[in-house]
Amino acid sequence: MHAGGRSWKRGVQLAVALIIAAIVLFPLYWMLITSVKTNAEIFALRPTFWPRVWTWDGYRSQLTARENVSILRYFLNSVVIATWTLVVSLLFGVTAAYGLARFRLRIDRAILLVFLVAQMLPPVMFLVPLFQTFTALGLIDTYTAVVINVALYTVPFSVLILRPYLLSIPRELEDSAKIDGCGRLRTFVSVILPVAAPGVIVAGALTFLLGWGNLIGPLTFLRSETRYPLTVNMYRALGRYGARWGELMAYAVIVTAPVLVVFVTLQRYLVSGLTAGSVKG
Repeated sequence: MHAGGRSWKRGVQLAVALIIAAIVLFPLYWMLITSVKTNAEIFALRPTFWPRVWTWDGYRSQLTARENVSILRYFLNSVVIATWTLVVSLLFGVTAAYGLARFRLRIDRAILLVFLVAQMLPPVMFLVPLFQTFTALGLIDTYTAVVINVALYTVPFSVLILRPYLLSIPRELEDSAKIDGCGRLRTFVSVILPVAAPGVIVAGALTFLLGWGNLIGPLTFLRSETRYPLTVNMYRALGRYGARWGELMAYAVIVTAPVLVVFVTLQRYLVSGLTAGSVKG
């Protein structure tokens, strides 16, 4: 009876998981099939869940368009913004998380509270003071302004992810390194970072994706079209293309593809990194 009860529970859990997965993945599926449908099929009274006629015109129009700037330029801009967001977030996030995990301070709880509150506040609240600051510093229409804007919430995000993970690493590893003559910096680089690699990969992947999908920062601080990332160009395409949903969905697939590649490639690290640091807080 116990075995039958466990099998029944597993079956229910599997069914619920499949239903949730179908609900979450359906928008991606609909985006993909819409990008290869003809306009007649897209606007048909009865929607079809599988294209009757496949067309790649939406992708051709995006990859061959030569209006002002090619899609490759927008793609490279997104890569630059997301990569620098990753570098800045990990540089400050890993070191801050290590300091909060290893050094007991009277204000460590206050610092964590500030980081938590920073995650809860909407990013739009920072736009006006940042715009005034960047204008005074001459940073408007630069990647630096966008990266700083995104880092305001990716750095606290990285700290909150990495601190529990670093707390789970035994102090004996650092004590052994000290006995071998390693200083604090060398211990951190040679011992702590390799052990914390799954957590660092998780934080890096998520901050990269936050930088990749950011819209409000580039839309506010960038002026030159040659610096726009993919997200801004897609936002502008909503008005430029009107109801040309095939081209819009093809563009959305191009924007989404790197995100899916990152998740599929780092799936093993993401699962292990998100669960390994959940023991301590």
